[in-house]
Amino acid sequence: MNNTPYKKIQALLNATQVSVAIINCISIFSAILLVSCNKIVGTDDIQPYRTVIVYMAADNDLSDDAWKNISEIQKAYVGKGVNLIVFIDSSDDLPQILQIEHGGFRRIKTFHEFSSVDAIHFNHLLISIIDMYPAASYGLILWSHGTSWLPAGVQLRSFGEDNGRQMDITTLAAALPVKFDFILLDACLMGSVEVAYELRNKTDFIIASATEIIYSGFPYGQVMAKHWDMRLRK
Repeated sequence: MNNTPYKKIQALLNATQVSVAIINCISIFSAILLVSCNKIVGTDDIQPYRTVIVYMAADNDLSDDAWKNISEIQKAYVGKGVNLIVFIDSSDDLPQILQIEHGGFRRIKTFHEFSSVDAIHFNHLLISIIDMYPAASYGLILWSHGTSWLPAGVQLRSFGEDNGRQMDITTLAAALPVKFDFILLDACLMGSVEVAYELRNKTDFIIASATEIIYSGFPYGQVMAKHWDMRLRK
């Protein structure tokens, strides 16, 4: 049998493998250069591992308590690697976005008056915050009145309260623009299986109460540290 054709084929395969190896080396080297160039920008430009959004629909009788909770949230803020962004619509001020910092907050944006339980505004606001504060993961705290599971208008199956208006849970779920690592519902009666079912495609972790919550809300000084925990991942 003439082995010449087989030797030529083997030589061709060997040459191809060498070429692929060279291309892979070039690709890896190029990637290293790109990463190195990116790191030159500085550690301040490294993407945080989580952005937590606190959405406070507080244009109601809970307005003062919302500001007290913001003060508690500030004290629990860990800083490094985390964006903590609050939207608050209170009865004594215009709707605004705050960035929590050590020792206080920075006002990022103030809006003209609008209903914080309007699903379109809710959706656009969350998208805007996510665009402004990109991160590897996202958490969401929804803060307001809550009435669990009958339709809005009969004071049940809704989240939020803004001048007599509420947002249906089904509408709320549809307006969430991404899947969050966790959703904490600091509102009464939201820990029901019906609410969990509506949010099933929007998060893997729900923190809520099946009963009423006292006016002072969740104990943020004790629980906020858990919101940075990377085990709360989808």
